Amino acid sequence: MSSTISLRESIRWLPDAASEPTHTIVLTGRKTSVFIDVRFLKDSNDIDWAFGGYRSVVREGDTELIKFTHLIDSRTRNPSQMTDYGSNTGLPDGTTLETGEMINPATGKLTAYEEIWRDVEVVGSADGNTSLFLHNADGTSWYARVGDWQLALGRDSADNFWAFQARRSDKKWVVERSTRPTGAIILLSDDILKNWAEGSKVQWNEDHWLILEKS
Repeated sequence: MSSTISLRESIRWLPDAASEPTHTIVLTGRKTSVFIDVRFLKDSNDIDWAFGGYRSVVREGDTELIKFTHLIDSRTRNPSQMTDYGSNTGLPDGTTLETGEMINPATGKLTAYEEIWRDVEVVGSADGNTSLFLHNADGTSWYARVGDWQLALGRDSADNFWAFQARRSDKKWVVERSTRPTGAIILLSDDILKNWAEGSKVQWNEDHWLILEKS
């Protein structure tokens, strides 16, 4: 089993109809369940929501739930206050239905939701590595690369939240959406994916980083 790339196809805040106002991509590590979730509003470089942390399985009676623990979040400086639980059901067309409750940004209230997700194929590098997850020493910047996708997010010293989504096509990386000028973005290269070791501390991009997972 490899790390996963998940694209959201729709969201429904009950009892409203389903829609998809964003480009939402989630990269999740297969060993530690670390994840980065970046959502840009369609036809813009504006963040709808971006957050990172870890997912885990919890039980409430006979119900198995997925808990998303936010360690960094574009909507709050106190990510531990975010309530984010879901339950997944596989659908016949290969997509996954996620149901649960989270804060509806339009109302500020905890609301039941339904999301449809589709996982896409993970393509490895020439040396067989497929994924890398890291954050800087103080946890204010997070990066992930899985297959042909890269995500990153963070909060700078001026309290500005930033994020980007990048995709590899025809062996070239293209930043598809970003809050920053594309010329200012540094991506995780093939050499980095090959040479950095899980659990190590490295100096990169003018900061110190912890490698959370590599596979």
